[in-house]
Amino acid sequence: MAGAGGMLGEAFHETFKIEYDVFCTDKDVNSDWLNYLDFNDLDKYRDAVLKFNPDYLFHLGAITDLEFSERNTDLTFKTNTISVEQACRISNELDIPILYISTAGIFDGSIPLYNDYETPNPMGIYAKTKFYGEKHVLKNSNKSIVC
Repeated sequence: MAGAGGMLGEAFHETFKIEYDVFCTDKDVNSDWLNYLDFNDLDKYRDAVLKFNPDYLFHLGAITDLEFSERNTDLTFKTNTISVEQACRISNELDIPILYISTAGIFDGSIPLYNDYETPNPMGIYAKTKFYGEKHVLKNSNKSIVC
């Protein structure tokens, strides 16, 4: 699991560690079950995943702070989109599914309830970069789960 240092990553770790051998990474190693990896270092990301040789690649990490995203558009694009493109290439190379976590923020909030068939209209940098990552996975991954 890449970018597993947050609440979502911890929940995944707690759920899957019981039955599976999991390798969880983050650039902020705040727990003993985490290994250091900055997935924005695309070569090291690939090397770490290939070395572990997983059955699934969970790409969980993203810059989610909306104000930070607006002030740091290049880093947000690199983190939320470019790294996802790399994750997609890695999962295709290993012929494994990639799990990508998107966001409800890809919708503009103009209607009260959205379904899978609504047209996204991301408004800010965070939402746009997450939407670009989602589109890339859906278009280019051989095996994917987008949530």
